[in-house]
Amino acid sequence: MKIHSQASRICGFFSSNSRDQGLSLPKNIFNHLVSLTVLDLSYNNINPIHEYTFGGLVNLQHFILNNNGIDKIPNDTFQYTPKLVILDLFHNSLYSVTKGMFTGLGNLHQLNLGANFIENIENNAFRSLINLTVLNLFFNSLHLVNQQMFAGLPKLRHLNLMTNQIKEISNHTFENLTDLSILDLSNNKLQSLNEKTFLGLNNLQVLRLNNNKLGYNTEQLPPGCFKPLESLKQLSVQKNNHPRKELYTFILPDETVKDLKMLEILELDVNADDKRILGIGFSSIYNLSSMIFRGFCNFSLYNDTFKFTPNLTHLSIIHCNVIFIGTRTFSLLTKLEYVQLDFFCYDLSSKPYNLIDIILSLSKTQIEVLKMNSVFVREMVPWKMNVLLFETPIRELHITNNDHCAGTRSFPKESSIPALVSLQSLDLSDNWIDKIFLNLTFVTFLNLTGNSLGPFLAENSYMLTETSRLEYICLSKNSIKHLFSKLFVDQPYLRIIDLSLNKLRDVSFDLSYLVNLEILNLSSNAIRFLDDGSMKNIDILLDKSKSIKIDFSNNRFHCDCSRVPFLNWMRISRRHFINFDQYKCIFNNASSSEFNSFEEGIIVLHENCLNYIISIIITCSTIFIFIAALLITAIHRHRQKLRFMFYTFRGRLHFLYYKTKFKNRFRSTKQSENNLDYIYDAFVSYSDEDRAFVLKDCIQNLEEEGNLRLCLHHRDFVPGEDITDNIIHAIESSRKTICIITKSFLQSYYCMFEYNMARMESIHSRNGKNVLFLVFYEHLLPEELPLVLYEVI
Repeated sequence: MKIHSQASRICGFFSSNSRDQGLSLPKNIFNHLVSLTVLDLSYNNINPIHEYTFGGLVNLQHFILNNNGIDKIPNDTFQYTPKLVILDLFHNSLYSVTKGMFTGLGNLHQLNLGANFIENIENNAFRSLINLTVLNLFFNSLHLVNQQMFAGLPKLRHLNLMTNQIKEISNHTFENLTDLSILDLSNNKLQSLNEKTFLGLNNLQVLRLNNNKLGYNTEQLPPGCFKPLESLKQLSVQKNNHPRKELYTFILPDETVKDLKMLEILELDVNADDKRILGIGFSSIYNLSSMIFRGFCNFSLYNDTFKFTPNLTHLSIIHCNVIFIGTRTFSLLTKLEYVQLDFFCYDLSSKPYNLIDIILSLSKTQIEVLKMNSVFVREMVPWKMNVLLFETPIRELHITNNDHCAGTRSFPKESSIPALVSLQSLDLSDNWIDKIFLNLTFVTFLNLTGNSLGPFLAENSYMLTETSRLEYICLSKNSIKHLFSKLFVDQPYLRIIDLSLNKLRDVSFDLSYLVNLEILNLSSNAIRFLDDGSMKNIDILLDKSKSIKIDFSNNRFHCDCSRVPFLNWMRISRRHFINFDQYKCIFNNASSSEFNSFEEGIIVLHENCLNYIISIIITCSTIFIFIAALLITAIHRHRQKLRFMFYTFRGRLHFLYYKTKFKNRFRSTKQSENNLDYIYDAFVSYSDEDRAFVLKDCIQNLEEEGNLRLCLHHRDFVPGEDITDNIIHAIESSRKTICIITKSFLQSYYCMFEYNMARMESIHSRNGKNVLFLVFYEHLLPEELPLVLYEVI
């Protein structure tokens, strides 16, 4: 490919012919690209790389080489890219970093070596990167880090060593990284720290030690190990204790945490059963404002649990097994603004929480957001919450996924109390609520997803107030088949209504009051078409708001002539429908089609349907005239064919008709044959083209030598009689019927007629006894045989 020498950005223009064989770049291939600043060669399987490969890229600033399988980079390879700022070597096959690998990259700011196989980094390997600020070494195989590995990085601010095999950090390793602000050592195998592990990290603000083997004890986390971290604001030490030791108590030691005086955010897990989880050491952390308990947690929340952390503003307890919650657990946290309780309960049947006790302990706080997910409460009593939280500035209340609620799932009308003036968002999703009356004058967001309100909302409204500021309502997944017509009356501020994933078949509820509606989500319902009333209802809405969008996705519309008015209405109003091109149409033959050619499809369908009645009249008249004209001649001319169809498709009744009709005609003949049951031993059915075989072989072998009497149509049929009458008489008068099967037999109309009549004689007159013998005189392929022959074969 020819690249213009003035190009400033090139993305992946090489390709390898083989996944197994690397692509070797020719020497001086980039010499003419002196103006290039961005080069993306990712996913090209470039390997190997030579020291002269990147010659000429003197102005390159951003170089992407990820996913190439590069296993070695020679020293001085990047000496030709002195202005490089970002170098991405993510997901290659490097096993080591040598001292001269990055020579010449004095302006580099970001280096990504993640997802390689790096086991060894030579001392002073990064010394030339004096301006480096971000170094990613995650997902490698480092076992040990020491001071010389990171020598010469005075401006490094972010060091990511996540997901390696690091078991030990040598003393003074980070001593020269005085500007480092983020250090991630998560997902390693660290077993202990000491007072010299973090020496030099005076400016470190974020330290992540999650998922190591740093047990919460003074041997592995000794006093003073965090003392050098004078500026640390966020510490994550989750998943460091053996999860299988359920009886093993682990609590962050007071002697260790007391040195974290500037800490603001702490992420940890605790297994304390009935013991205090936050000791006196936390009283030294004056700035601690946020705590997140997550991972393997098993503890109780007593009234004095947060005695030493009075300045908490954010508290999250996620996927924990909380054994007990005191009635005044949160009362001491007067500055609390955000609470998230997402519990994981081992035994739901034995320990439901008292929701009122939880809310009561929050009534003296500054709570603004309360999220309670999978909290096993005894009953849902939001009307009492309103009273208890009256003095708080709460803005958001989420009580979700409590479908195992031990008490009532209904909100009685008589118990409804007006919501707080400050409350703006209420989420009661996935609680299996079957009845709800809400007094929400100032709430703007209401989520009732995943409940059982379908039958209730068919006759009632969820709102009691005559004035509402509600802007968003979600009633998705409530098994709604029909909605109360006045459901959205007196809610003029509604902007979004979500009725997706229900069972609605129409849009009959009143939409005339929704002057501010922007989105009506009716996706994934059971709407097959809209009747005139529903279309008129939506038209009224569209007249009031020209920008409204309606989503009918995943509703399989019926498309036939009776639905043309509906389809034309959709075509005209298509600009209001979200994902209109993805809608699907089901035709009468059960086939489906996307509306990517909707305009043409509707026009064609409309034209066809306009002529439908005329076409039917013309077609019927033509058929009638045609039949009348043909009846006179066709019956006589094609009487043999009609008689064959008559016998073939009407079965026994018609066969017996012929049998009765002709029985008297041949009765005297049958009685004159020496009182035998049958006149002939066998009736031979054959094509005229096979007559020689019958005359020479069949007669000689069966009649002359076998002493059998055969009925042959060229010899024994009665002259002057109708051929079909002769055939029926021959079959009835013969003990067996022998069919000489050849291609000409199968193509002969009367031969097949004889075969079918003999088959029906066997079924209906011989008590199921087989009278047919098939003689395949020619070799025939299976696909050449008609299906009726397989019934006998």
